[in-house]
Amino acid sequence: MKKIAFVLLVLFCSAVTRAQDFQKRNITVLPSSELTIIGDSNIAAFQCEFDNSYLEDSQNITFTQNGSKIEFTGAVLILNNKGFDCGSKGINRDFHDLLQTDKHPRILLELNEVSMSSPTKAVAKVGITIAGKERFYELPVAIKNAAIAEFKGKLHLNIKDYGLEAPKKLFGMIVVKDEIDIQFNLQVKK
Repeated sequence: MKKIAFVLLVLFCSAVTRAQDFQKRNITVLPSSELTIIGDSNIAAFQCEFDNSYLEDSQNITFTQNGSKIEFTGAVLILNNKGFDCGSKGINRDFHDLLQTDKHPRILLELNEVSMSSPTKAVAKVGITIAGKERFYELPVAIKNAAIAEFKGKLHLNIKDYGLEAPKKLFGMIVVKDEIDIQFNLQVKK
């Protein structure tokens, strides 16, 4: 009987420990957040800024923490392509053609894991889906932890990794470069 009681106690303690490992949070990305796609051509650079009114109000995420590593479930930022403004109708049209907005109206940014190197620095593993293709990246993130948390970073990527072809204008005289940067400063309320 003592052996059965001991086994039950061990199982109960391990079940309680596992239940504490998983945490759920409701988070909101605030309107003060900034997300910009920065590109260049052989003529001039351009910026496409995201209008935060296209974001969902809040979402539930689940995470587990093991030491300095945090793994996430459900931490997906959905960006409606129509929320990007590149400064002019012509550039906006080219941008939507490039992203194949008619077939793939959203960009998905999924946070999979964060490895903290200090209280203010981390490396994030993210999955980014553009035009229906997902690619994975690791990028450094600066963190300001407060009542309103702040996450800043920049990701450099090549649009050809997504099977996208940069637009050419004026019979090929103006060519958009394949390399772009996604720059973000996310303000998050827990």
